[in-house]
Amino acid sequence: MSDKPVMGFAWYDERSFDALRQAMPDMSERYDDWRTGATRDVKRAEKEGYRVIRVAVRPEEFFAWCQKRGIGQYGMGLQARRLFAADRAQLIVRAERMTKKRFSFF
Repeated sequence: MSDKPVMGFAWYDERSFDALRQAMPDMSERYDDWRTGATRDVKRAEKEGYRVIRVAVRPEEFFAWCQKRGIGQYGMGLQARRLFAADRAQLIVRAERMTKKRFSFF
């Protein structure tokens, strides 16, 4: 576990990218273009001192998350994807902290 600030970063596989792109045209047009830019952005954030957690964005899970928070189709853009990634990253960090506390011998 690290003391670095945490950044959740929305990460897509090619299949999920295409399904998400249909609902959110603000995304890059091509998966390869997105991946090149995303890889560059992750490296930059890590150099700036962040612990970057790549959060898999799966269409069904993401759309359900949006619906639960009242984010409609027109609100599902970059900001919603960032919030989703941040939310999931925080869940990961909390789980790590709980595990460390529960199983620590020191």
